[in-house]
Amino acid sequence: MRNLSFLIAILLANFSVFGQTNLSKETKAYVSHERGTYLLQNLTLVDGTGSAAKTNQDILVVANTIEKVGMDLPIPKNATVLDMEGKSAIPGLVMLHEHLFYPKTTPEHIYGVDQMSYSFPKLYLAAGVTTMRTAGSIMPQADVNIKKAIDKGQTPGPNMDVTSPHLDREGLGIYELGAFTSTEQFINAINFYADMGVTSIKVYNFITREDLKAIVKAAHSRNMKVTGHLCSITYREAADIGIDNLEHGFFASSDFVQDKVEDECQPFKMRKAMLEMSTDSEMVTDLIDHLVRKKVALTSTINVFEPYTGREVVPGGGTEALYTNAKERVYKRWASKQGRDSLDYILFNKSKVWEKMFYDAGGLLVAGTDPTYDGRIVAGYANMRLLELFVEMGFTIPEAIKISSLNGAKYLEKEASIGTIAPSKIADLVIIDGDISKDISAIRSIDTVFKNGIGYDSKKLFEAAKGLVGIR
Repeated sequence: MRNLSFLIAILLANFSVFGQTNLSKETKAYVSHERGTYLLQNLTLVDGTGSAAKTNQDILVVANTIEKVGMDLPIPKNATVLDMEGKSAIPGLVMLHEHLFYPKTTPEHIYGVDQMSYSFPKLYLAAGVTTMRTAGSIMPQADVNIKKAIDKGQTPGPNMDVTSPHLDREGLGIYELGAFTSTEQFINAINFYADMGVTSIKVYNFITREDLKAIVKAAHSRNMKVTGHLCSITYREAADIGIDNLEHGFFASSDFVQDKVEDECQPFKMRKAMLEMSTDSEMVTDLIDHLVRKKVALTSTINVFEPYTGREVVPGGGTEALYTNAKERVYKRWASKQGRDSLDYILFNKSKVWEKMFYDAGGLLVAGTDPTYDGRIVAGYANMRLLELFVEMGFTIPEAIKISSLNGAKYLEKEASIGTIAPSKIADLVIIDGDISKDISAIRSIDTVFKNGIGYDSKKLFEAAKGLVGIR
């Protein structure tokens, strides 16, 4: 019995209360507060529920759990007191359209993506993203292995919901994406990726309605949700089939194409239809009402479509994160688009209105940044920028934070444990220098990110990825 007790003690010593092994030397290098009992005092608190901010708030963190929240909390005997005067706290961000890849720095006529296994997990965590869904993988085995390494404390990064590669038929021509020729292949792929450890499914531009029906059925039977960046299938058709989530706001909606060919992707007609559609069109409001009734979540990636003229080269900052070749390419494209993106502005402004209409109608609007396209969208920096854009769209600061935290948690069915700052929730907190309740741009001044009760130094994480995005 004594030997058994000794063995149990050894095991407990090697595992945290959240089930992850001791942090590696690499991970510890970014930790400012090891797991313990902390009383964070005098914070401005935006709790993630959408409610107004509260001032002079204390948060008691015990191990990996938020124990108490309130004003003038008593100091427990064994607690470390952290005076947070002048700082704000928001929940850890829950972002649902992220990737661990980035566009290649090869010549302009070749489009492809490379895995960012080292830099992106650090950048996401540095920006306060404590939970993310990859929403499409090019190396699912790498994403699954990175998730396992993070869970074990071997490397810093967010908790991850790993998504399958983009399930699609032939048509896009990107080397890193596969293509299937039959519905049966999609079903086999779903089971293969589920067995690998993938937890969500992503569908893409050229699938058919019959494909989607089979994919949704197979994925749901494995307790996985399906999200889609669509083109060949309309949003209404996908909602009726049972898709769980639609990507990119209304930018990928082919519902407004008057003479749409069934199961065919017509991107130029989609863009033309959106340009011609009035923001208050009955077609738009009817579609929104239908999606809300069907309980289909909509992911805003509005940052991907942010125009160039008069805007940052890398929205959210972060040009220093780019490898030299990547930086040159991003600057070159940014310069070439100055004053030449008037149509982009029209679509950008329409989509902002439609996404807010969806939210105001009771739809579950969630957030993601999609670091692909032309290289301007950089992990972490884009997540901070997205909150600023939500406020630009007309959301209040508490609403912007709710969309980026609680709404994502609801979609993942984890709102009982993450998404808001409240007693009994996991201690996922973002500590910000300044008052974010008065100025959303304070999100760019993150001091500490608590994930599962462990405090990470945001600046050290950002520094670790400096000059590496676009190289590995």
